[in-house]
Amino acid sequence: MSQEIEWEKQHCGVHQASFLQLAELMPDVLKLLKDFPENPLDFTWDVKVHMLMPGQFPCVPNWHYDNIPRVNNVKDFSRVQQDKPMYLWLSGAPLTEFRNPDGTTRFISPKTWNRFTQKDEHRGTASVEFGWRGFIRATHKDILPANHAGTDPLRRHSQVYLDANNFSW
Repeated sequence: MSQEIEWEKQHCGVHQASFLQLAELMPDVLKLLKDFPENPLDFTWDVKVHMLMPGQFPCVPNWHYDNIPRVNNVKDFSRVQQDKPMYLWLSGAPLTEFRNPDGTTRFISPKTWNRFTQKDEHRGTASVEFGWRGFIRATHKDILPANHAGTDPLRRHSQVYLDANNFSW
């Protein structure tokens, strides 16, 4: 069975879904989990599907961290659980750029499960062509529990970010 998904035929994705919700709402994604390195039931799932044009960012374009706990709306890095993983999978460009501890940067490999932690700084990059992009992030349930039962995790939209200095209408 091919691991290719026709992203243009999917809905916008899921947000903080349990594995069972992911399986129900986006069954095509399950074929990508055949080589997921851990038990998928231990993770909360986010999937975003974007139709992109050149210059659009499908995710936050500034350097940032994912799922940093907050106390009184202030990031509290002392509460990070570096022993609990997150995984990122992208169908293709634009790729996510990660900053290494020595300050150099690297782009993740598409169509593979890329392990990272809450303390791995990264940013999105802009699309250079028209196309569809699938994004999957699996976050260990100890970091981010799935939506409560009865909550609809189906995404109704997927935002894009634009470079305000170069945008025109």
